[in-house]
Amino acid sequence: MAAQDSSEEPVAPGHELALADMQKQLARYEAALSTISEAQPEADDDFIDLRELWNMLLRRRWTIIITAGVILVATMIVTAMMTPIYRATTVVQIERDSGKVLDFEGVTAEESAYSRDFYQTQYELLQSRTLARRVIDQLGMQDSPTEAAEPSALVGLLSDVKSLFASGEPALEEALPANLEGRFLKNLTVQPVSNSRLVRLHYDSPNREQAALIVNTISQAYVDMNLERRFEASTYAKSFLEDRIKHVRADLEDSERALVEYTQARGIINQEDKQAILMEKLKEMNRAQVEAESERIEAESQYQEMLTASADGLAEALNSQVIQSLKANRTQLQSQYQEQLKIYKPEYPKMQQLQNQIDQIDAEILMEISNIRDGIKIKYQAKLREEAKLDESIAAYREEILDLNARSTDFQTLKREVDTNRELYDGLLQRMKEVGVAAGVTNNNISVVDKAEIPRGKHKPKTLLNMALALVLGTFAGAALAFLFEMLDDTVKGASDLEKLVKKPVLGIIPRLTGKDAPKGEQVALHGYLEPTSALAEAHRSMRTALMFSTADGAPKVLHFTSAGPGEGKTTTAVNTAITLAQTGSQVLLIDGDMRNPSLHKVFSRPNDNGLTNYLTSDAKPGRVTQSTGIDSLFVMTSGPVPPNPAELLHGSRMLDLVALGNQRFDYVVIDGPPLLGLADALLLADVAHATLFVAAAGAARTGSVEAGLKRLQHSRANVVGAVLTKFDLNKASYGYGGDYGYSYSYSYGVDDERKSA
Repeated sequence: MAAQDSSEEPVAPGHELALADMQKQLARYEAALSTISEAQPEADDDFIDLRELWNMLLRRRWTIIITAGVILVATMIVTAMMTPIYRATTVVQIERDSGKVLDFEGVTAEESAYSRDFYQTQYELLQSRTLARRVIDQLGMQDSPTEAAEPSALVGLLSDVKSLFASGEPALEEALPANLEGRFLKNLTVQPVSNSRLVRLHYDSPNREQAALIVNTISQAYVDMNLERRFEASTYAKSFLEDRIKHVRADLEDSERALVEYTQARGIINQEDKQAILMEKLKEMNRAQVEAESERIEAESQYQEMLTASADGLAEALNSQVIQSLKANRTQLQSQYQEQLKIYKPEYPKMQQLQNQIDQIDAEILMEISNIRDGIKIKYQAKLREEAKLDESIAAYREEILDLNARSTDFQTLKREVDTNRELYDGLLQRMKEVGVAAGVTNNNISVVDKAEIPRGKHKPKTLLNMALALVLGTFAGAALAFLFEMLDDTVKGASDLEKLVKKPVLGIIPRLTGKDAPKGEQVALHGYLEPTSALAEAHRSMRTALMFSTADGAPKVLHFTSAGPGEGKTTTAVNTAITLAQTGSQVLLIDGDMRNPSLHKVFSRPNDNGLTNYLTSDAKPGRVTQSTGIDSLFVMTSGPVPPNPAELLHGSRMLDLVALGNQRFDYVVIDGPPLLGLADALLLADVAHATLFVAAAGAARTGSVEAGLKRLQHSRANVVGAVLTKFDLNKASYGYGGDYGYSYSYSYGVDDERKSA
């Protein structure tokens, strides 16, 4: 048989050359695209594909729906079984401080206008065990069967505790109030109203009347407790002040008594006045001493000048009016004497008389100067004595003041203690009077705005809210389970998963045959031939087209099909691929290479007495072991009898010769090989074939098995040109299993029908 170009489709003779040129251009285009795709950087592993996540959720939609439904139904049942709870609400106004009737400072701590913890303190007081115990005692709720939201449990608790009381265990007797108060407070809710001084108090109870009664009692008890706290604080402060006043009064009396005894023993009348007088005198003596010292210095200067100056040069003499008058008379007499000397001689009585007058005046001048000298000396000596006397007086005053200070030290200590005790006593006495007056006039800063009314409708359970929450939580839980199942599921789900593992293009996606009329067993392989308009037939025709462009020379001449494990549809894929190639008019030889579990003879209903085993073990000609299939241009070589050593037979040269001969005699040779894992047969067949197609069943092939099988093929240097995804559920194609391959098999072609009928 003459081999035909495998890339040709049955066309009119006039168009064969144009078709060949087009196929070559497409081959170059595919090669260019391959080069560009290899140059593209790998996708970032950290990138989150939202579309893939959405497809995953759609694939696992029944997991989400069932989980949400179970949670929703369980919530409905639990909600229906819950005891209805009613909520009563009262509104309380809390002011920071109350108005003061009297302008006295309170004895309780006053909060600042900017205190942030004031209202938080009030909220905690509303939820205190003291207030709860007060309400319980006031309403007599110790034996009430409907006190809490769980009445039966509370009654059981009370009965158990009473039995413990009867057994005489005081340690457990104290557990009743704490537990009862805790259950009581569990039903109380304090809800501050934002941007206001109002607080809403809610109480939940299965009894609507009791809920209103309890919350109203809580609000009133809180108001009363606040008043009592203020009054108790004032009472305590008053008693405390009275006790302190007694002690301070006793201390004051003791200190006054000690001061009186000390003044009597020392004879002190008014020590402060005496000390002030002495200090004033000391100041005056100091001022006098300064003046005396200044005058003494001046006198001493005059005295020193007197000792060194001549009689005529003495300053006091020059300034003396007496001396100046005497000198003027002397000058006048000397002038007369000189005038008379012109007339008389010195011995003349009148001249002698003038001379005696002049001498007498000189004697008076000398006497006056002597008196001045004596006066300067006496003045200097007097100033010396005055200064010394002042020094003695100052020293005496200082000594007296120091002695007075030494004697008044104990006096001052005693007097200061008396003053301190008197001030403390007066302050405490005044404070006690203020507290006594203010204790009865303080207004309450807490008031009830709205009393609680009997609730009309139940507060919980809220059926719609519970259902909405259950639906939301169930959806999230279902999504979480879906993600968990997706993470645990390591099967190949779609073409994109298979392409990532094989790192080669997925050339075909073969759908799963479902329905009542779907063929079983080996009949599946011929379904595409028998039903040319089916999705299976269209999928293999699409794969045939992809094979035509898988290499630059068209479809591989010798094509080997294998898979990681058995039952993944490689036989069906090999048979349908051979049929679609034969339908193009090409001569195709289909070889059953799975000599351990052969199946092609069952598919075509042919005997398996002679086959591949006979050719490999004897000198049988290929024509003797080749059979027709009943399909035009398609021939089959079954496996023949099962040999004990298939790997040794395939490893021989006879298999290589068979492939070479088939390549010469036929346009295409398709080998249906065995699975890869655990066997060496598929590796030997991949070595002799021109190309290998890796077949994986969607939802059945494991990621680890596929990776292990591919690794074995890589080690054997097999030419894996692509992969085929089989048993793909078409109903899941719209939920992301198909990856980026938008295959659709809902179309039928009249050409195929005509070709089959021909």
